[in-house]
Amino acid sequence: MAVKEQNLYKVWDGENLNTNNIDFLLKRTKPVTFPLDSNTKQIIKDLKDTYIAVPCAGIAANQIGYNARIFVGMEHDHEESLEEDDKQNIDDVKPRSDNMEMYINPKILKNSLASTQLGYEGCLSIPEIQLEVKRFDSIKVSYQNTNGQTIIKKISKFISRLFQHELDHLDGKLMIQRQNEDEVKAILPDENYHDLISKLNTYTSNKI
Repeated sequence: MAVKEQNLYKVWDGENLNTNNIDFLLKRTKPVTFPLDSNTKQIIKDLKDTYIAVPCAGIAANQIGYNARIFVGMEHDHEESLEEDDKQNIDDVKPRSDNMEMYINPKILKNSLASTQLGYEGCLSIPEIQLEVKRFDSIKVSYQNTNGQTIIKKISKFISRLFQHELDHLDGKLMIQRQNEDEVKAILPDENYHDLISKLNTYTSNKI
């Protein structure tokens, strides 16, 4: 069953921090074992349904309330909008429903500081906030598909940024933690956002 966007795990409701959601999102998710059991199959179904319903470029299992190292996301960046601009905000890309891959137990095998990219990112768990985040560009990754097959491949540009964004979620890291408070304040003019960042940074620093 698709998780409606308003029911996704978010760090705030527009005014107040949701500490229960933050606590959950800051936890590293548990690896998935094969063969898949009925619970994991349900997680995969809910991820697929949510990916199509929202729609979004990617979403991690813990964003819909599951403690599992799985995210669903675009398989390739052969989307018309990305062909025009591959630095688009992750939140702004709405892929076709057939452009989908299930990334189970994802890992980055190789990266290089010599190959980086800057791009704006939004996050369904931190609504209305967009930040410029530095990521590796060309990376070598591995993951398992739903059949348990291990996939190893090189990815770059938008798909690389998406993979790293969702992997951060599975590792219990929020996008906002990649920026210092002064950088965020320089980007976001609304004082309510400044208050959010200060509260979130204070809360997460006490939890880590």
